[in-house]
Amino acid sequence: MLRKTFYPKLESLINRMASFLNEKGFSPNQLTLAGLALNFVAGWIYASGWIFLGGVMLILAGFGDMLDGALARLSGRTSRFGAFLDSTVDRYSDLFIFGGLALHFAKEAQGGWLVICLGIIMGSFVTSYAKARAENLIEHCNVGVFERAERILTLAIGSLLPILLPLALWLLVIGTNATALQRIFYTRKMLLQKDSPQ
Repeated sequence: MLRKTFYPKLESLINRMASFLNEKGFSPNQLTLAGLALNFVAGWIYASGWIFLGGVMLILAGFGDMLDGALARLSGRTSRFGAFLDSTVDRYSDLFIFGGLALHFAKEAQGGWLVICLGIIMGSFVTSYAKARAENLIEHCNVGVFERAERILTLAIGSLLPILLPLALWLLVIGTNATALQRIFYTRKMLLQKDSPQ
């Protein structure tokens, strides 16, 4: 939802950056892996307790996440493997980011927030898996408001404005798992309609 709302406003800038990277010979898959590296660094920064700096790195990594698709379209190098790689790398990135936060809270002996971070990891993984599995059975399963872009933006705001971090984490644990449940119930509804006698 967020991508559909804000991406068109940034599309011109993103396309100019993608054009520059294309001229320099970068490939979409290279950008995808570079984004993974930046997210790993963001996770390491979070684990070290530098929350604000982690938020800055998270935003930089987010630009990488947007640029790989734009570069693929601009250069005519879109591929099914590229889309698969991008989605798979996103799962590693989520683990690096929220795992880094979980490690930070573990080191600070803040068990409650550690559990919240584990809940966010669980919700984000099930949200992704539910979509992938559902689309083997039904045409589309894009329902839910807390997709990856919303997760990253929520955490970035909470990181840059530390007073909002507790609220951001609660929104994330509730929002990710609510989205996973939405997809489960939506898939059930679509399958019941599909299987019901006409």
